[in-house]
Order: sequence, then structure tokens, then C-alpha cells
Amino acid sequence: MNSIHELGKEHLQQALQGKPEALSALFHARVSGWGKIYAHEEEMTVGLFSDLEQKIEPAIAFSLLSNVVELAESAADFDRFNCALDLMSSLVIASETTEIPLALQTQFSAVENKALRFGGEPCDSIAVIRKHYRNEL
Repeated sequence: MNSIHELGKEHLQQALQGKPEALSALFHARVSGWGKIYAHEEEMTVGLFSDLEQKIEPAIAFSLLSNVVELAESAADFDRFNCALDLMSSLVIASETTEIPLALQTQFSAVENKALRFGGEPCDSIAVIRKHYRNEL
């Protein structure tokens, strides 16, 4: 493997087209294969989903947020949850809107409580999401 972005790359294009099942497959492949939100590669640091984040259209990022909420809710361990929240905060920013998706609005308190139980990086991602939505959650 030359890069963490090789993991699940067969799902990237469909995820960029807004297919939730492809995003889930990409997420599971990368989290299972690496499991951390960053990797140090050839004198630089890359995010687990930075290739997706750089190419995704705002409307598609918005539409995939409900899927990422489900990924976060179903994550049982710290690394999987942390990766889901990192992806969630990235898609929130990539959506380029302060409109809150319904799934995020209804499930945010449960996701936030889970982040507080884990502590650390998940709480940082929650802060990014709250700031983006101007504390409307």
C-alpha cells in the first residue's frame, strides 16, 4: 500500500456521486485498514478521507451527512467513532451551508454525548460542527 487512500479507492467515485452505500464501504475499508484519522506519508500528513473532502460537491456532502451520522451512531470503539466524527465535520464544512440536515439535527445530542464519553479528539470534532452551525445544534 502506497497510501491510505488506496484503501477502498474502488468506492471513491461512487461516494463522490452521492451514493451512501459507497461512502459506507469506503469508510469501513479505510477504518478497518488503517483506523486513524491521519497518516504520515512521505514527509506529509494526510487525512483518512482528504481525497474525498477535496473533490466532493457541496450538495453531495450535505446529502451524505445522514449516512455519516449513522456511521457515528453505530461505531462501538474509539477509533471508528473518531474517524466517523472526523468525516462528519469534514462533510459539514464541505457542504458550504449552515442548513442542518434533519438526521444531524435529531441525532446530534446522542452523538455529542457519545463524544463526551470518549473524550479527546471526538470532542474537537463536535466543536467544529457546533461552530460551523453557529451553535444552533
